[in-house]
Amino acid sequence: MHKTDLTIPDVLGGCETAAAWECRRADILENLVQTEYGKRPDLPYEVSWSERLRASIDELNAVHIHTELTVRTELGAYTFPVAVFLPKRDRKVPAAVLICSQSKSIQPMQLPSVMAGKRPQELAAMAKQAVSNFRTVLENPARSASAMFGTKPVLLDLDSDYDNGHWPVRAMMKRGFGMVGFYAADAEPDDAARYPSGLAKIFGTEKERSPHEWGVLAVWAFAASCVRQYVCSLEEVDEKQIAVIGHSRCGKAALLCGASDTGFAAVMPNGSGCCGAALSRGKSGESIASIQAFFPHWFAPSFRQYAGREGELPFDQHFLLAAVAPRLLHVGSGSEDFWADPRSEHLGAQLASRVWTLYGEDGLPVQMPEADTAQVCGHVGYHLRRGPHKLDTYDWICLQEHMNRVREGTAEK
Repeated sequence: MHKTDLTIPDVLGGCETAAAWECRRADILENLVQTEYGKRPDLPYEVSWSERLRASIDELNAVHIHTELTVRTELGAYTFPVAVFLPKRDRKVPAAVLICSQSKSIQPMQLPSVMAGKRPQELAAMAKQAVSNFRTVLENPARSASAMFGTKPVLLDLDSDYDNGHWPVRAMMKRGFGMVGFYAADAEPDDAARYPSGLAKIFGTEKERSPHEWGVLAVWAFAASCVRQYVCSLEEVDEKQIAVIGHSRCGKAALLCGASDTGFAAVMPNGSGCCGAALSRGKSGESIASIQAFFPHWFAPSFRQYAGREGELPFDQHFLLAAVAPRLLHVGSGSEDFWADPRSEHLGAQLASRVWTLYGEDGLPVQMPEADTAQVCGHVGYHLRRGPHKLDTYDWICLQEHMNRVREGTAEK
């Protein structure tokens, strides 16, 4: 349960109008990105794409496209694949870009150097010790340790799997919702020992980064923005109705992407937890210290100074959530996802929703919803799916229904 006896920074900072917030938003993003996720090196770039396959899938009443997307700078070019499924309709359809955290094939698990070669029992002991050292508050330490080290990779072929809850193509085609996905690891491998080896390399990032230079989460966020440029070129897609979605570490990247790139109409970080939708102050489960211990390459090097010192941050994660305003924000949680901490994710969304009041909407209620229930107040929503740490069809439907309600003008204010 989230600790509430804490001083949490005021996201509004005295703003009383939407115009005042727009000025504050720019400052917030600059400070937050530079401090936490890191900034992309300032090199000009171009994005291009080439469709390698476009085929009709009769059983889905949809079109399947496989595209190679290329980003080019003066230092070189980097290409990664993008999978697209579009329902056949007589109108343009809304769509979402998924930053996919799953894999197409089994890959050797890349553990942090401090964990390499350790047996499962030793990894479990390390998790328990980390919990003790980082002073995290856990409702179920054993379950949280399993969340860190005990999950098996789930394979997902974005081009041929139709019924995986992480990528529910069949269900969303029936609902008239376009699906666009790319593997995060195809844009930049999630491997501290190899970083940079993908997109980051063509921007001049080196092994020893400057204090405020981008980490892997920012690279994935940038990749999703590049994919959005391609999606806008598809005549079947309504370019004003494109969302970005991600789960877990990719949920953090999706939130960063959607907050920074105003071309996205909607943003859904799902199970994003620490350094995602959850407040850092008072959070249960994963903390800045624990995430820095195992995944420092995700962030700007300068962010290490706040490990165990969350209270000294000049912001908290509701600042990043609020940067989505006045566009659609929908946060998703799992009721048993103690490592991500649903209460902190809901509190982050609730505090961020104060910014939408400047645009004439009501904020989210303080009370969390029951499991398998969504709260929607205008352009801000939160749902709690029953179950553990995962992205499932229910999460996708909650996003799609929220987008529909906003488009039709039926979302409660």
